[in-house]
Amino acid sequence: MTEKSLKNNEIDLIELISILWKKKLWIILSSFIFTAIAGVYAFTAKEQWTSSAEVIAPRTLDLGDYFSVRKEYARILGGEFDTGATASNLFSQFNLISESLDERRKFFVQSDFYKKKVEGKSETEKAQILSELISKHITIKKPDSKKEPDLIGNKISFYAETPADAQNVLSQFISTINQSAYQIELDNFLLYFNELVADLNYEKTKFERDLSIHKSVQLENLENALKIAKEAGITEYTKSFGLTNNQSAIQQALTVSEAKIPLSDSKLSDGTYLFMLGEKYLKAQIDVLKNSGIVYPPRYYQVSSLLSELEPLLIKAKQAKANAFSYQASPDYPVKRDWPKRLILLIAGAFLGSVLGCLVVLVKSFLKK
Repeated sequence: MTEKSLKNNEIDLIELISILWKKKLWIILSSFIFTAIAGVYAFTAKEQWTSSAEVIAPRTLDLGDYFSVRKEYARILGGEFDTGATASNLFSQFNLISESLDERRKFFVQSDFYKKKVEGKSETEKAQILSELISKHITIKKPDSKKEPDLIGNKISFYAETPADAQNVLSQFISTINQSAYQIELDNFLLYFNELVADLNYEKTKFERDLSIHKSVQLENLENALKIAKEAGITEYTKSFGLTNNQSAIQQALTVSEAKIPLSDSKLSDGTYLFMLGEKYLKAQIDVLKNSGIVYPPRYYQVSSLLSELEPLLIKAKQAKANAFSYQASPDYPVKRDWPKRLILLIAGAFLGSVLGCLVVLVKSFLKK
């Protein structure tokens, strides 16, 4: 570059500065106007305050009464209760529901915060406000070691126009999601619990019904046989046919062998042959059968014992409470406003006003030439 061109550039730069200096009042005025506009916005725009909380999987202590119910349930049935798996299921359900837009909509529609915000608004405005609350005001961040190495659990945030609203709404939201997540877990558990109790009750009732019918049929057969024995004059089984001692012994052996045959296959189980037992024996059997209770198999008493333990536990399970999460950091009260950044806005307004003022002055000067 020649010495002449350098001098020309110097002259041009000095000329530009001279032009700007002459119009400095206009530039200052432009800067002031834009700063004023930025200031009006900065002090009238809706404020934004964000409250945040960090949640992790529930600890054993957070499972509350539900832990003792599940523990006792497993103990009664002879199984093992996996605390870690239950806590993991609860927290997974909590995370799933917190991401659900339907659950968020349900929460806000019932909240006082939303009702206050939409007072006097049209249906379109109400729908827009609800949509923003659901999709923009609530954010959930999962742990990312690169971006936030200190974050252990999920970070849930909510912003509002006041710090108190931000904290209160976030606390209510987490509490509502917690209740929904636990209720789903409890309903699933109660579904299996109720089915088990119903099956055991049916098994017990079936024992009682079948054995009661069996006793009634047996008693009826014995009474019919007693009538036949009386009509036939058969008093005792061994003497009914006028047998000798030898024959009597043989008949007793036959009776014993008959007793070894299952009742369903034995002729003595048939009402037609029961009279052969004799009036005395039949009457004794009837008296004993009438005065004694039903003899149940061991399984009946096992079922009764299980029901006596499970039915009170079922009532207790319906009243149990638990948390589907644990706080690593509870919803904080925000002390720093997210928006508007007033100082930044004022500086930006002043800078933008100065730049535009300079451009206008230079363009006017160029056009005149």
